[in-house]
Amino acid sequence: DVTVGVLEAEARALNVAYVKHRTTGLPYVTLKLAQTLDGQIATASGDSKWITSQASRVRAHRLRADADAILIGSGTLKADDPELSVRHVEGESPAKIVLDGRLEISTGAKVLEGAPLWVATSEGVSNRRLQEVEAAGAGVWVIGGDGRPDLHDVLKLAADKGYLHVLIEGGGQVAASALRGNLVDRVAVFVAPKILGKGISSVGDLGIDRIADAVELDLVEVERIGDDLFYAAD
Repeated sequence: DVTVGVLEAEARALNVAYVKHRTTGLPYVTLKLAQTLDGQIATASGDSKWITSQASRVRAHRLRADADAILIGSGTLKADDPELSVRHVEGESPAKIVLDGRLEISTGAKVLEGAPLWVATSEGVSNRRLQEVEAAGAGVWVIGGDGRPDLHDVLKLAADKGYLHVLIEGGGQVAASALRGNLVDRVAVFVAPKILGKGISSVGDLGIDRIADAVELDLVEVERIGDDLFYAAD
C-alpha cells in the first residue's frame, strides 16, 4: 500500500531527526515542492495559486503539522504573504523561519501572527530596523555573510532552539541552496498535471553540467492524490 509506505517513511523521519540532531547538531530537513509537470512553481509573472489540488494542499498541511519549523525565503514572503500555519488538518502550527538578508519584512506580514517567527538576516542591517521587526513580534538572528544568511548556520540555530525537523517550503533559490549544501534529508514533491513552459523553476541553479552529477534519490514512494502525484524520497 503506497499510502502506508509514505506514512511509515514519515514515522521513520521522526526517529532519524532525533538521531541527526544529537549527532550533528543540525535538524532533519524535508524539502517540500509543489510544481507543474515541467517543474514550475509559478508562472513567469509570479502567479502560483493554485498549482496543485485541494487534496494535495491538505497533505502539505500534514507535512507542516509534522514539522517543528517551516523555512522560506524573502522572495516567497513578498510574493505570497503566507501565514505558514496549519489549517486543513489537526495539529499545531510549527515555528516559522524567514531568510531575509536585508530585513525587508513588512511589519504587517501575516507570518508575524500565530506561532513564533524567526527572521534570519545578515550583518549590516540597521539597529533601528532590527528593533522595528522585533517590536512587531519576531525574533531576529543576525548571521554573517554576503547579504544572504548562510543556510547551514540558520539550521544550526534552529537546532539550538530545539527544532528537530525543519520543513523548507521555498522558493527555488532556497531549495537550491539547501541541495547544494547537502542539507536536505528528504524530498516531498507534489506534481500537478499542468504544463507552463516558461515560469519560475521549483529549484534554482545547482551548477550541474553532467547527468552523472545529478542529485539522486533513494527509497522513493509515489502516491496518487486526485490527479496529482506525490513523491517522497530520501
